[in-house]
Amino acid sequence: MFFVSYKKNAMRYLVYFSLITIFAGCFGKRNYNYPPPTVWGSKPVYGSDSTLKKITYSPTPASVTNAGNIYVKGNYLYQVETGRGIHIIDNTVPSNAARIGFVSINGCSQISIQGAILYSNNYDDLVIINISDLQNIKEVARTKNAFPSGRMYYPNSEPAESGYYQCPSYDSLVVSWVKDSIPSSCYKN
Repeated sequence: MFFVSYKKNAMRYLVYFSLITIFAGCFGKRNYNYPPPTVWGSKPVYGSDSTLKKITYSPTPASVTNAGNIYVKGNYLYQVETGRGIHIIDNTVPSNAARIGFVSINGCSQISIQGAILYSNNYDDLVIINISDLQNIKEVARTKNAFPSGRMYYPNSEPAESGYYQCPSYDSLVVSWVKDSIPSSCYKN
């Protein structure tokens, strides 16, 4: 008899304890950081794929701001302007080398040349460009999504300066960054 009544009381106490534990969880510490607080930081500006993936040539030299690798082919030097394209430099007289043009390839970070064909990345695509006539450069072929992480790791995927920035959407292409009030989601040291 004592054992049965003890068993009923133990079961009752177990139910009470479970209910108290469940309800106590409802009154715990509140998360006041959701949504995250806003801070002054960098916000991405997006561009369209069709505009940003267009390859163009300009006979006007561009300024060098973010110099990358150099490739030598014949009397010409091809210097990557990281994120923007390729400088073409006439090196016929090395003591008087001169920039003679610029191939605009947004998202560009590497090049290779074989014969009259230049290979480069255009964000996440591989582009093949005929450079046999430097005044008439043409895109020959394109392999879409050849570099799947190309959208995340190209030079403009993070702002240049340190601080808070709005995490970009990697299904779109970031063309620049502007200062704005943003949620404090990403931080760059």
